[in-house]
Amino acid sequence: MRSLYALLIGALLLSNALPSSAQTTPLPSPSPAVAPAATFVAPPDWVQLPRGFTLTEIKNLWRGPRTGGPAGGGVFAQAVLPLPSGIVAALLGQLRGVLANSKTKKKLSMMTASPKICGSTASVSTLHLGGAKPAIIETTTLSQRGLTYATVYVRTSSKPDPAIESALRSACPLPNGGLPDATPPRGWSAVQKGLDFELGGIWLGNAPLQIMTMLKARGMPDLMSTAQMAPTTTSGTQHSVKYRASMQKLKFCGTPGLLATAQFIVPPGFGMTYSVAVAQGMEGTFVLSYFHPSSYTDAGAQQSMRTLCAGSPLPSPSPSASPHA
Repeated sequence: MRSLYALLIGALLLSNALPSSAQTTPLPSPSPAVAPAATFVAPPDWVQLPRGFTLTEIKNLWRGPRTGGPAGGGVFAQAVLPLPSGIVAALLGQLRGVLANSKTKKKLSMMTASPKICGSTASVSTLHLGGAKPAIIETTTLSQRGLTYATVYVRTSSKPDPAIESALRSACPLPNGGLPDATPPRGWSAVQKGLDFELGGIWLGNAPLQIMTMLKARGMPDLMSTAQMAPTTTSGTQHSVKYRASMQKLKFCGTPGLLATAQFIVPPGFGMTYSVAVAQGMEGTFVLSYFHPSSYTDAGAQQSMRTLCAGSPLPSPSPSASPHA
């Protein structure tokens, strides 16, 4: 995701405005003002995990024609996972073992295949769910350069959509490790146009269970208009877990945003706190979260939450034109 920089053009010096006999010193051109880049200032004593651990992306979320069944006409999504293929294969193997020993195994079945996709051998697992509302979950995993590229295709039809199968095999990993933006095939539509998520980074604190994460999203709806309907404080108990949450509206480097905190107390009294700062700019929506035990709060991490910057602010909506008399 490239940063967008807005430059202000300096005023031109009118050298011919003075007589030629006048001795003048040219005024320096004003330096162009650079819009703040999307970032935040991490606590100085925290450690950021290497990019290989955090290159996670979810994109190309599509849905098919709205027909019957729990999945409608189908659901399609792709993801990049910082996991070796061996771990993913082991998880799928455990799933197959659970299904084989399940009391409902007559309604469940799984098949595997190893086709060639993007020049590498992929693993395709197809899970058939029986019953009154049958569905098929097809998971494709492909490993390249230590990353796993996963695709989930859920459908109610026994035969896959050829256009989806073609899209799956043509969405090859990019040199930077990401996945290309793809256009839904005919009859399919994006869940949210231009929507994709990318994990920007993970930072570990100097105390147990302290973690900060940065999530970048594009194509998100206007979060501020949604926040107008949310309560500023709420509390209660759910399944013996007590919770208390609060939300406030702030500005992050000139961009309106939200800062929310939720505390959870699990019996017999262990508490965890989750804080999240959200700002939406021209480069997308940035979500900075801080997870830690309620008994230990890092003041530096709390301060870092307020340094979130989403880059150039979104343009203000143009006022509607007044009708001519």
